Amino acid sequence: MDPLLAVIVSGLAGLSLLPPLASAVLNRRRRREQVAFWREAAGQAALSGVEVSADSLTGSTASFLVRLSNYGAAEFCGTRLEITSPRLAPGLTLRPEGPATVFDRDLRDLRSLRDLKEIEIGDEDFDKQVSVQGPPALALALLDVDTRRTIRTMLRGRLEVRGHRPLWASGRLEDGALRVDLPERSVVARHHGEPEQAGDAYLDGEYQLPRVLRAAIDLATRLVAPEDLARRIADNQAGEPEPRVRLQALLTLLREFPEHAATREAVLAGREDPDAEVRVRAGIALGADGRDVLLGVAGGEGADDGTSARAVEALGRSLTLGRTAELLKNALRTERLATAKVCLGILGLHAGAEAAGVLAKVLLVEKGELAEAAAHALAATGDPSAEAPLLRALAEGVPGLRRAAAAALGRVGTPAAVAPLRAAKSRDAALRGAARQAIAEIHSRLVGAAPGQLSLVGGEAGRLSLADDESGRLSLSDAGGAALPGRPR
Repeated sequence: MDPLLAVIVSGLAGLSLLPPLASAVLNRRRRREQVAFWREAAGQAALSGVEVSADSLTGSTASFLVRLSNYGAAEFCGTRLEITSPRLAPGLTLRPEGPATVFDRDLRDLRSLRDLKEIEIGDEDFDKQVSVQGPPALALALLDVDTRRTIRTMLRGRLEVRGHRPLWASGRLEDGALRVDLPERSVVARHHGEPEQAGDAYLDGEYQLPRVLRAAIDLATRLVAPEDLARRIADNQAGEPEPRVRLQALLTLLREFPEHAATREAVLAGREDPDAEVRVRAGIALGADGRDVLLGVAGGEGADDGTSARAVEALGRSLTLGRTAELLKNALRTERLATAKVCLGILGLHAGAEAAGVLAKVLLVEKGELAEAAAHALAATGDPSAEAPLLRALAEGVPGLRRAAAAALGRVGTPAAVAPLRAAKSRDAALRGAARQAIAEIHSRLVGAAPGQLSLVGGEAGRLSLADDESGRLSLSDAGGAALPGRPR
């Protein structure tokens, strides 16, 4: 080969090696710079036992093992912080609500994660944005109002720093590990615009790693399981602004720590809670000592219909007939349907003409579910005066009420109700089942009567007899048969 040509070829070959060589040099330089950033962050966070490998840095605090490493590639890359400890929210998972994201590529077992039951904390905004899985008591002990705000913000890609602006960092908690990703500056710029356009939340990537690490360790410290879950839940409840979270806390304490002193304190505090539902649950838990609390809510003190209905139901038989009638009147006046229905049911427990009279008035005036509930309550009284208003409802009511009246007559009707029931059955095909059942129930009460008592013989032939005393026995013959002994001709 021509010597000059050899020199040219050799030079060109050297030039072709420059890009890879330059890239390797840059990568080595980049790794050295990155390790330097990691060491600086570890020093500022006072990590001990620091060890550096080709792709990670590990160290520890008094409570946690900390690991810094690279994550991702191309558009998703940066430094990942992983903070672990056996006591770091054991069994608790906090991740974004909704479909799996790019972060889910690191989950070892998505199927087992989906099988875990999701917990509702009671904070509407938090529950919409954060999927919480694990022990409910632990979740309520750890997720106070400030921690919920920090978690919700972190899952959206911002990490709160005390006394500083939020940082571009996102994370989650799972398998006893808090993982926080700090993206590189180029990633933030690519997805959120240039730094000056990224808003106050943008701070410059790795240069903010020390702040991110300290903030992550601070958050991990707040997520360490307390020794006394019940005490922490009760303390959180005392300062909790969300009523549904306070309710969940109280119910969890009653369910999981019924004998704990903190539960008793929370129940006593619940009597004065601004939320009526919390007051009702506390009143129920207190038994006789909670009666006044339940009476207040039953009368509608700051309570919705469902809550006041629960209060009335909890009071149950302890309510006098007069107090129940008063609560019913108030519920009807304020159009609280559920409360009124519970009151009707309790009136049915008060046997006697007075209760039947109140229920008959409701049956006459009200419509729909209330009228049907009044019919069932009338039957529950067992009072003879219930039959007349029920027969009127059977004759004049709408289909739903007629079925309720027929069922009620099956419980309290006399032989006088059989003919109206048969007539109703023949007029209304939809009523046949209820009327047939009611007639059968009336028959069953009369068969086997004592000597001298009137009874209906089984079946629907309409035979009538005096029971078992042969002397003077009276009966109606079968449809085409001869007169039986004692039948007048």
